Amino acid sequence: MSFQGFDLPDDLRLLAGTIAEFVREEIVPVEATVPGEARDLPAADREKLRAKARAAGFWCLEAPEEYGGGGLGVFAGVVLAEQMAKHRYSFPRPGAGVFGSEPPVVLYRGSPAQIERYVRPTIEHGWSAFSAISEPTGGSDPARAIRTTATRDGDVYRINGHKMWTTGADTARYGIVYARTAERSAGRAGISAFVVDGGSPGMSVTSVPVLRDHWTTEVTFDDCVVPVENLVGEEGQGFGLAQEWLVRGRLRYAAQAVGVAEEAIRMATEWARSRETFGALLATRQAVQFAIADAHIKITAARHLTWDAAWDADRGVDARTKASIAKVYATEAGFEVVDAMMQILGGMGMTMDLPLEHWFRGLRVARVVEGPSEIHRFLVARDLLGGAALGRAS
Repeated sequence: MSFQGFDLPDDLRLLAGTIAEFVREEIVPVEATVPGEARDLPAADREKLRAKARAAGFWCLEAPEEYGGGGLGVFAGVVLAEQMAKHRYSFPRPGAGVFGSEPPVVLYRGSPAQIERYVRPTIEHGWSAFSAISEPTGGSDPARAIRTTATRDGDVYRINGHKMWTTGADTARYGIVYARTAERSAGRAGISAFVVDGGSPGMSVTSVPVLRDHWTTEVTFDDCVVPVENLVGEEGQGFGLAQEWLVRGRLRYAAQAVGVAEEAIRMATEWARSRETFGALLATRQAVQFAIADAHIKITAARHLTWDAAWDADRGVDARTKASIAKVYATEAGFEVVDAMMQILGGMGMTMDLPLEHWFRGLRVARVVEGPSEIHRFLVARDLLGGAALGRAS
């Protein structure tokens, strides 16, 4: 009996190193030409970088091979996401979209017509898409918070309601909207998923400025008509389909946090080795040494928590609790690390020309999106306490 873990396969290590080189030599130099107050890469620059990434074979690496993607699993995905995130505009997407765009994962369970109309073109052409779940009534408890309705009317559905915190709806080609097709008493069994094309009559999108560079949106539906064939799966399956994405999405955020924090450590370490204060290098100061050591310890732990959960997910093991642990620890540790490394750089750490303050803002938001830390702590506690966590006697 032997243990095969911890060491990355040679091919994955090589791929991760090649992507790290691409980020360092292609994306970072372009970002250096963009004013610090800008919130994203210019579209023309992104398209040039996309062409280079596609030519290098770095396109949609986690999408299924049968639809034109790389077919990589969850574990390989998080290893690569770490490297893809080591640049300024890495939130919410590592690589800022340079490495392609995948369709909302629920569409992989769609009809053959939906696959041909949305999935294949999204992967081939890099279309962007959105997922609209959260509402003003709440985001962490969609089974009870969703008020948006989809009412069958012959061969169409009429969608009415209001969505919040919907990333990318202002520029997306289409999106997945979760709406009730049954009474609220049905809970999650009454939620269905629909494909809604961008710019559909009755759909309006408004930008919502937030802390991070990439703003979010609110989306309003006023008798927005979608054909019956845009229903994904069957009525009432929407929540179950969305659940399939949760582990991968949460682990991707964890990996991003590890990647940017590790890069922050690298920057602070280089600064400490060359910066002098009071006649001595910063690197000789015990406070600086301990800050860097603590940061490295936190990120090493975060990486292994993330890899462990991803490994289980690839093996078909229920990784939801481990994904929650990794997401909480990595995003919180990443935030603490970037904050500490900014302190080492002093005034330079606060400038918008360096990526540190961009990461600081992105990581603050990362502790809320894909489930706030408090929800994940509750999920971990519920796994440990069982029904007692819900007030039921054991």
